[in-house]
Amino acid sequence: MDYIVDEKQMQQIDRYTIEQIGIPALVLMEKAAEAVAEQVKYLIKKLSVKKETARILAVYGTGGNGGDAIAAARLLYLEGYCVNLYAADNSAQLCETAAAELKIAKNCSVPEVSGTDKELDFASYHILVDGIFGVGLSRTIEGKYRDLIERMNASKAKILAVDIPSGVHAGTGRCLGVCVQADCTVTFGARKVGQLLYPGAEYCGRLVCTDIVFPPFVIEKVVKKLEYAYFTYTKKDIDELPPRKQYSNKGTYGKVLVFAGSKEVFGAAYLSACAAYKCGVGLVKLVSARECIEMVGKMLPEALMQAIPENGGDKDFWNLQMDWADAVLAGPGIGTKDMAKNALTNLIAALKDRQKPFILDADALNLLAMWLDGTWNGFDQSAVPFKKDDNFIENKNQEEFPLRERLAKLSVLLPEKTVLTPHIKELSRLTKRSVSQIVEDFVDTAKQCLYNRKLIYVLKDARTIVVGDGEIYINTSGNSGMATGGSGDVLAGMIAGLSVGVGTLKAARLGVYLHGLAGDKAAEEYGERGMLAGDILRAFYW
Repeated sequence: MDYIVDEKQMQQIDRYTIEQIGIPALVLMEKAAEAVAEQVKYLIKKLSVKKETARILAVYGTGGNGGDAIAAARLLYLEGYCVNLYAADNSAQLCETAAAELKIAKNCSVPEVSGTDKELDFASYHILVDGIFGVGLSRTIEGKYRDLIERMNASKAKILAVDIPSGVHAGTGRCLGVCVQADCTVTFGARKVGQLLYPGAEYCGRLVCTDIVFPPFVIEKVVKKLEYAYFTYTKKDIDELPPRKQYSNKGTYGKVLVFAGSKEVFGAAYLSACAAYKCGVGLVKLVSARECIEMVGKMLPEALMQAIPENGGDKDFWNLQMDWADAVLAGPGIGTKDMAKNALTNLIAALKDRQKPFILDADALNLLAMWLDGTWNGFDQSAVPFKKDDNFIENKNQEEFPLRERLAKLSVLLPEKTVLTPHIKELSRLTKRSVSQIVEDFVDTAKQCLYNRKLIYVLKDARTIVVGDGEIYINTSGNSGMATGGSGDVLAGMIAGLSVGVGTLKAARLGVYLHGLAGDKAAEEYGERGMLAGDILRAFYW
């Protein structure tokens, strides 16, 4: 896995490296500049421009990344490239290291252009190096800085951003008024949260992370001391899947019960049940309306079928199902009618004292939201009290208490380590946060879901976040072709199938990652525009 950091964590890593390890700030800046210079040369090569005719402009601000840009400009100039320096604000005082780098650059005769940005012809350069703002930016960009960035974006020159495109919030990915649209971003030590979440990811272009600046053990040491850690998976993490045994049978790999589908909806049941099988479980049983199992039985003859009673099944019915199952998925396509309500009530009661993986998706989440809203009395409210002394993330904003009360009730109602897989609209229903509020600061909502570490949340979006056990996993696999009906049903089935072998938390993370990799394989064969959820299933084989 790779650690990811926000702006505050990066500042702590920077400070620890300088103060505890003893690497001078200027040395770090020189190493960063080397990485930037290498990528500038790569962009020039891609443009098929000769070294002697390539024109580069380094636009620097007052902070550390301004110093990185200045130092990179000097290195390129001394190699014979045509490089100019340009101050984003020549009246502002530079930080100590940036000022030192500017002095060195001037001593090396690196030319600096002057005049207002409106007088400067950015289009006359092949490469613009953006060193205006760094990861510490939190205010909205206005005035001359906004004009400068807009003119850089309009120039048609290739833009390389130092550490992060100016205007992108490093902790959330939000655009702070205006952002540099980079073709390439060179970041240092670890990728930043704002570089992976949208819209920040789009502004970064090709993201290059170099670890030559900070010792890798420093990042791990600092991150592990923090209240929560961000990370993502790489293909090496697929090795966490348990190996298949040559001497085995279907009982070796477990049994997954899927409560999905209804009289009106068949596809969700098929996709989720099939996905569970594709993850290697020995048996999958679909529990659904008779009309659904008759249809899905023809599509997936490998699955066991159990018709659900018209009333949703009593406690004895669901106790029998739970006795059979090693893991349970509930929700895809079940609807929100009385049958689904009664079934979910008795299913949760049957699972309450059993330590079995439990995944809730789609309509099951909508039913829980209805219960939290008081529009469905499926569970006794007095049995799930909210305690204000619960151990959740410190937040002095009293407006957050209604949100936390809802999350607290869910954590009391549901078995520990239950996985909830809401997309943004479902998450809005569960939390009572508006869709726009969630989208604007997706990370903050994820942090709220961490509050007592009892449940696991798979917050689905273009960059899905998995929250559990004090850690925030940000997924980086997948593509826009997966934004299609049924994709979430496939994911829910995959998590259920994986959970038998690795537990719910790891299954949630690996499921999201493998789901994205399968989507990437499908895109190679079918293209992103015309991809179907079934294509993700067909591409999934490990």
